[in-house]
Amino acid sequence: MFNSRYRYLLPGFLALYSFVNILVLDGDRLYQAELAQDKLFFIIFILCYAVWFVNSLIEKQRHRIDSKINPLIIHFGLSLLGVGMISSISVLITGEILGSPFSFTFQNLLLTSGFAFRINLFLNCVNAIFYFSKRYREKAVEAEKLHSLNIEAQLTTLNSQMNPHFFFNNLSTLSSLIYENPKLADEYLQKLSQIYRHILTNKDKELVPLSEELAFLDNYITLLGIRFQKSLNFDLKIDNTCNDLLLPPSVLQLLVENVVKHNYFTEKEPLSVTISNDCETIKIHNKKQKKEVVEYSSGIGLQNISNRYSFLDKEIQIIDTESYFQISLPLIHEDSNSRRRTTDPE
Repeated sequence: MFNSRYRYLLPGFLALYSFVNILVLDGDRLYQAELAQDKLFFIIFILCYAVWFVNSLIEKQRHRIDSKINPLIIHFGLSLLGVGMISSISVLITGEILGSPFSFTFQNLLLTSGFAFRINLFLNCVNAIFYFSKRYREKAVEAEKLHSLNIEAQLTTLNSQMNPHFFFNNLSTLSSLIYENPKLADEYLQKLSQIYRHILTNKDKELVPLSEELAFLDNYITLLGIRFQKSLNFDLKIDNTCNDLLLPPSVLQLLVENVVKHNYFTEKEPLSVTISNDCETIKIHNKKQKKEVVEYSSGIGLQNISNRYSFLDKEIQIIDTESYFQISLPLIHEDSNSRRRTTDPE
């Protein structure tokens, strides 16, 4: 506070207030005898500026003091010493200039010191308010930054959860194809490389366009077609006017993989999956042909997607009946995503 832009004006206002206060309060004085008003104002003016600049000097040098004691306590202790010297010098000078009854006596020193110490106490109280307000704002900014970093770390973790699971499933399939059909294995590997290129490109992104996700999903469906032949049927009802809308990367692949994991299907009993969208949501719908024994699941699929949408302040909708399963994912508009980002901490 003592080194603020108004440091040359504030002591003047404090001096004016103190002068009026002494005039109004009967018996409040700096010396045993009553001073003329012009001399009283001049002395108060000098004392206020002197106390202010002593505190200002202490504040400038305070950072050099390495101590575990609160800096406000150190500041106040040093200011008491400085104000005591100012009071003594003031009484000595006025005594030399004005003479008796304003000479240097214990009573005059006590009265002048009392006034100067009250000014000092007031300034240190205001300074403490400024100090703690500043610390509070700094802590609030720090907390926001930590919160933002925590969200980014959690989102990175959620994005990385999908990759190992997806990777090992497809390696297992590729290993089988290499011996059974090398040509088909090569095609499978090409599609797999395109898929992983997409994953690596978008692993740090919060959102990607629907068109990119659909292209990624098309490659994944091709892999499933190679792997399961005619046992899986996909019906895509896509509104291409919504291709610029956004969604978290790889969520469609995760959902289709979830369908494959939890349902049985054969060429005689194929599994039908419908993927459709409007400009608000994209839906994945499948008839339930639930497996009696489901392969090991880490449980991160739907929860992963739900958590990623929670970072966007959105919710997924799940309809789970005896005959079918449907999940709807919100599509994010670019303008709403921009508005959300402007409210995040920098």
